[in-house]
This record gives sequence, C-alpha cells and structure tokens, in this order.
Amino acid sequence: MRSLWIGIALFPAIWALLAGLARWIRISPDWPLAWVAAALAAAATAILLLYRYEAGAVTPRRARWIIGLRLSALAVLAWILIDPVLVREVEREIQREVVLVLDESGSMQLKDDGTDRTRLEIGETALAEAGVIEALREKLRVRTVRVARSVRGETDEAAPADGWADATDLAAALGDALEQVPPDELAGVLMVTDGRHNRPARVEDVARRFGILDAPIGLLAVGSTEPPRDAAILDVRAPDAIHLGDRMRVAVEAKFDGYKGREAVVRLLRGEDVLEERKVNIPQDHHREELRFAFIPEQGGVGDYRVEISGLDDERFEDNNSWAFETSITDARTNVLLIESHPRWEFRYLRNLFYGRDKSVHLQHVLLHPDRIQGQQDEPLPASASRPFGEALANRLPETEEEWRKFDVIIIGDVAPEAMDERAWEIVSRCVNERAALLVIVAGPRHMPHDITSPAGRALVPAEVDHGRRQYFAEGAPPFRFGLTAEGRSHPVVQHGAGFAENEGLWSSFPEMGWRHPVRGIKEGAEVLLTAVEANQAPAGTAADGLDQALDALAKRRDREIAGALLVTRQTGKGKVALLLTDRTWRLREGAGDLHHHRFWGNLVRWGAGPTLRAGGERARLGTDQLTYTPDDSPLISARLRDGAFNPISDPSLRAEIVRDGEVLATVPLSPVPGSEGLYQARVRPLEQSGRYQVRLRGERADELIRQEGGREIVAGFRVVGSRGPIELAETTLNLPLLETIAQLSGGQVAAPASAQSLASLFLTDRDERLEVRETSLWDHPLVLLLLALPLAAEWILRRAGGLP
Repeated sequence: MRSLWIGIALFPAIWALLAGLARWIRISPDWPLAWVAAALAAAATAILLLYRYEAGAVTPRRARWIIGLRLSALAVLAWILIDPVLVREVEREIQREVVLVLDESGSMQLKDDGTDRTRLEIGETALAEAGVIEALREKLRVRTVRVARSVRGETDEAAPADGWADATDLAAALGDALEQVPPDELAGVLMVTDGRHNRPARVEDVARRFGILDAPIGLLAVGSTEPPRDAAILDVRAPDAIHLGDRMRVAVEAKFDGYKGREAVVRLLRGEDVLEERKVNIPQDHHREELRFAFIPEQGGVGDYRVEISGLDDERFEDNNSWAFETSITDARTNVLLIESHPRWEFRYLRNLFYGRDKSVHLQHVLLHPDRIQGQQDEPLPASASRPFGEALANRLPETEEEWRKFDVIIIGDVAPEAMDERAWEIVSRCVNERAALLVIVAGPRHMPHDITSPAGRALVPAEVDHGRRQYFAEGAPPFRFGLTAEGRSHPVVQHGAGFAENEGLWSSFPEMGWRHPVRGIKEGAEVLLTAVEANQAPAGTAADGLDQALDALAKRRDREIAGALLVTRQTGKGKVALLLTDRTWRLREGAGDLHHHRFWGNLVRWGAGPTLRAGGERARLGTDQLTYTPDDSPLISARLRDGAFNPISDPSLRAEIVRDGEVLATVPLSPVPGSEGLYQARVRPLEQSGRYQVRLRGERADELIRQEGGREIVAGFRVVGSRGPIELAETTLNLPLLETIAQLSGGQVAAPASAQSLASLFLTDRDERLEVRETSLWDHPLVLLLLALPLAAEWILRRAGGLP
C-alpha cells in the first residue's frame, strides 16, 4: 500500500516537472501532459512494487542500486517518448542574389539606324559604364543567364546553333530565375532586352509572381521605336492535318513598313509549284493585312508548303519573307453512325456537319421515319462503314454485328423502343464494352432515354431517369444557359476557349434554351460536364465560415449540377458513353455559324474515338501530335492497335524508333492510355538538331498486324526547325508597353541606356537578415540511446549477479 501512495504522490510531481519543461521546450505533441504524467507515475509504481517483491532475495544495497537503475532507465525512456524539441528563433544572414538576363535573340543582334553597335552591345556597354554590375556585386551575388529561344546559364555548354536566336522567350528566363534562386534569396532580375517576347507563355503572369515575392525586375530597354523599311510574314495559320478531298484553308498575316503606294505579291507554294497568289496594294507606311488562301489538294501525304512575299526591294531583312509549314493529307476517317427517328433540328444539323464540312468523318445516317410522298416505297439500304465515302444515306440499321463493330462512334437520337430491339441494344453494348466505341445518346421528349425497355440499353445510360412510356415536351422549367461544372472546366470535350476564364465565359454566353430532359441522379463513375444555369441565377459563392460549411456548400452545388445535368459522360467497359440531356446543341451556331457547334461535336468525337493517326491501316496506325517541332518541344507519339473486329489489342512490347538519316537515335516504349483501350502514347525528349525525322512502329503484335495488312512497316515523319516561322525578325521595334507592364507588376523600373545607373537602387537594400524558427530534436541523439542502454545493462548484470531471474 505504501508503494501505491508513493505512486499517487508522484503524479503531481511528474506533471509539474513536465509543465515546467514545456515552458522551455516542446514536448508530447500528440498526448496531453496529464496523460503522460499518469502513465509515468503508473510505471514508477510498478517498479516500486517489483522492488518490494525482489528486496528479500538480494542485499539492501544491491536492491537500492537495481531500483535506481530501473528508475533511471524509465526516466530516459520517458524523455524519448515525450519527443522533446528545442524551438528557438535565430537571425540568419541572407545571401541575396540578382539574376542578370541578357537577351541574345536575333532582334538584339540588330544595328539600328544611326548606330554602329548591336542592341545587346549597347545595353552591356551602358551597364559597364554606369558601374551597375560592380555596385551590385559589392553586396549581392550576381548570376548571369542568356535567353533567346530558350535559356542557358553561365556554366551551360554553348547553345546549339540551330534556331537559338530565332525566337525570344522572356517568360522562360524569368521562370528560370524563380526556379534556380530560393525565394528569400532572390533580390530581383536585371534584364537587357528590347521586349520582343514571341513565345506562347505570358510574361505578365511570371512578372506578377515577382511582385508577390517583393523581387523587382529592372529592365534596360534598348532598340528603336521606329520600324525599318521591311516586309514580313507575321503569322501563318494552317491545319496540321486535313482529309483528302477536303478544302485546305490558310490564313496569312503580313506587314509592310515603308512601302506606301507599292504593290507586293504573296504566294502559296507546294514545293516549287505556285498554288495561289494574291496582289497586295499597300495604302500606308505601316500596313498590316490578312490574306486567305483556300484550295483542294489533289494528292495525299505530307505536303511541304511555303508562303512567300515578293515584288519589293530595299528590304532591311530578306529572311522574314518566307514561312514554311507542313500539312498532312490523309484518308483515315472516323466511322460515325447517326440514328434518328424523325428529322429533328439536332439530327439535321449533325447530318449536315458530318456529311458536309467535316471530311474526317465517314458518316452513315439512318432516319427511321423520314418525310415521304404517299405511296413511296424505299429500297432497303442498311448502314455500313464499308460503303464508299460520300454515300451516307441509309434507311436500315446495320444488318450484322460485324457491321455494327466497324463504327467508332454511334449516335442514337429519339428512337422508339420498337425500332431498336433487345438484340440491337446488346450489340451496341458489346461495341462499347468490348470494341471500345463511343456511344452518344441525344435525349428526346418522346423516347430517349426514359423509354428504353432493353436491360442492356438501360445499363448503358450514365444517368438515373424515370423509365416508362411518357413524353417530356413541356416541363415548365425556366429558360437556362449552359454552365460548366467542376469536372467540365478541365475536360477536353467542352474546351472552347484558351483558358479557364475564357472558356467558362464562352459557354455562359451561348443562347438561352428552354428544354432539357430531367434526371434523378447519375450512376457511379459518371461525370457531369455541362449543367443548366438559370438565366437570372447568381454565380455560386465559394466563401464559407468553416470546413463544415464549405463541404456543405460543395455538396449542395454538386446536387444542383446533377439535377440540372445537360452532358453526362462515363467510362463503360473499354468504351465511353455520353448522354446529352438536351437536343438543342445546334443553338451553338447562333451568331457564329458552325464554329462552336463543330468544335463541340469534334471534341466529343475525338474524346471518344481517339485522335486521327495519319500512317498505317485499319489495324495498326501511327502518328505524332504535330508535323513540325522546335528544339524546345517534346513530340507526342501515338499508336493504335485493333484486330479485324475492331477490338483493341494489347502489346506490352510496343515501342517507337526515332530515326534520322537512317540511324536509330532512340527507342521509346509506348504505354497504353488509361481508358482508351487500344491507344498507346509516349512523350519524346526534345530533339536539338534541325532536320527531318521518322518514327517507326515496332512490337510483336504490331508487326503481326502490319503483315496481315500486307505491309512491312509503319513510318510517320516529322520535322524539327529552329523556329516555326520568321517571328523574331517580323517585329523588331522596341516593345516598351510590355516592358512597362512587367515593371509595374513586379515593382520594378524601365530605364534607357543613358539612365542605366538608376537600376542599381532597385536591389541595393539593407534587407540582409531575417528571423528563422529552428527546431532541434533532443531525443534521437546517440547519447540518449547510450544513456538508456547503460542502466538497463547494469541492472541486468546486478540482477543476475544477485541470483534474480
């Protein structure tokens, strides 16, 4: 009993000791101090009780040593278990750093009128004469990087000659500084440039990050604000791929400076053959004009095209008058089957779209109840993907399952249950689940999808609906617009704008609609991409008072999106299903022609059926995402393998060989794309040397499929160029507005060469120290483990020597 009272008395003593320690060090982060004190007191009590049991077997002196060693080991063990950490604030001297960025692009190598030095030489001389770099190095570290088409540091090897100066990527240079220098050490960036950024990334977005870090960007602006006498091609917009027989459209943006009253000739060529030419009358000194070319290529393959400006003399630059590009002309098409009961507007516009404009689609359309003259008898004409391209009209469903399986996309409209029996729906189900086809169900007021009687058909529908024979012509719902859901914002099917904000604004700007099919919910694994948003509905708020409120608001928003679902998608087996709960997508044409309507359905078809690959046959195909790359681009290689019944084939040995001048430079394994079943892809590292390259498909099953189609190999080509066009020397004037924007966003300054010394004051501050919180663990030192081991070992020796077990 005495030991028990001692243990009880130990509890407040241990708790007080721990509380005192907690004032100086952080202990027991996971358990309350009272619990730790109670556990230690219980352990000490157990040791005391054990001592009373063993005291009679050894001498009193030995017993006192044993209990002392045990309590010492307990104390060390308690020290380890409470996880003590010493937390303190220390001052650390910061080695701040300025990144000097020198623009070495082509425009910075120019000698402007009235000067005998290049722009870069003028900038470097101005910094040297003002002593800016020396002043910075007295207090800061200075790192130098060079930028043109890409970025290289002081220690990097010489940049490859191909295309190094053919473009300017200021965003990459600023981003490199953010990556290479820790945020608390980055004093800012000093850049010598003319501001001619011409790569895709936005400099403004990167500059804003410098402002957040309080790291200003100082800009030494060099270059003339007056353009030289010159004509140039600013941009060429042409498709990467078209289909044989389709019209190829090319848009050319050209500029003419200093040629008022003159006439220029702009030609479109393939090889040395002139396809079309336009004469341009130049009405003013600084003239910009967009020219459009359109023609139908007479042969397939990869076309090597070129746009040229001629007819002018005394140009400052002659190497910016030509822009070369490539377009693949292929006969590979996506087989689409469109089934409808009556000629709804949705059917009419879809038929016209796929049959008239989009030559990438081999369409078969079946109208089960067309308008007929009384007594007219139509000859049975079943749909078949084997029919010649252009013969799209059919009046019967495909006759056999083999014919059904030839279609990559099956679109079913408002079709009555008696028109598609259980056998037809079972075949469609196998096409989706096994053949990896895309099924699109376009809801209708009469039958779809609520009137499907087939279990196989109902299983394909990704939403929960009230099944039964009824009509949904007028539900009394208020008008609504398209709204993107959380899943839809990043989904490729509904991407119409360049960014999230632009894309969301575009969808919300489409016309109001008044009909949609109701749903009770969506099935597991389904996603809602588009939802109905009432015209006067305020945007959903994102603010919440706490986590529970935020989760509740998110759940309510999710419920609203499901209740108003307009587009629901789902991976089903190896294929995909999309359910359109409105038959008004043709309203996307309002005010824009078929631009957005075509883009939406094109995205949907490509998402479900996969990309169009330009090389190979029906069973094995190969292609790259582009025909032309720069040394900074990573080519994406894609391949598709299917058997004779269009079922996807697995080939773990599938790979692509990168070949140049007959030499295999690299072999890249191709990995299956999740959810695609049959599509394989791989990203290749950038290729530094310009020239033409080939991609060869290799693999055990791939080689077998190629032989079955009578071929030896499948090869797709692409080209690597220094730049995609003469963009660097197209515009050479000082871009002062961009430089001022960068300075404003970052808290920096723009200076002319004559006032270069003012830039040093941006970075020479007294902010060279900062307080840091440092934590030192006090329990995992080897000495602590030694202090635990020593009393345990000594206790064991004494216990054994005294005859105790």
